[in-house]
Amino acid sequence: FPSHDTTRHGTEEWVRQTCNLTGGTLWNNGTWVVRPMRGKEGLSVHATGRAMDLSWRGKPNGRKQAEHLIDIITANNQLLGVEMILDYWEGFGRGWRCDRQQWQVYDKPTIHGAPGGDWIHIEISPRMADSPHRVASAFAKVNMI
Repeated sequence: FPSHDTTRHGTEEWVRQTCNLTGGTLWNNGTWVVRPMRGKEGLSVHATGRAMDLSWRGKPNGRKQAEHLIDIITANNQLLGVEMILDYWEGFGRGWRCDRQQWQVYDKPTIHGAPGGDWIHIEISPRMADSPHRVASAFAKVNMI
């Protein structure tokens, strides 16, 4: 996939909405940057401007908030345009993808940063990445479970 030449406004709004949803417990640990995937030759989805890393580093109850956010965004994945979530916290990590609608727990080193990574990686659709209005509208409709 081709890289993007700058940040995408919908992605930045997605980050703002998520940080607001968690009361600032999760914070933006990075969005657009043109770089290869860690440990691989291909470009990271961050290069497209559709990926974000949200961290709880230094925040009390941060992991608990991250787990709650993960529950909310997987329950509302279609509304929010979520394509993938990577969670680096335990074991070799785990990944959720929209095409399987479930988690895959990795049983060997698969994602760089696991175990113990204090952030989650989220990828959203191009349609959401390009529309801050669409993102704000979607977050207004989120089922908070």
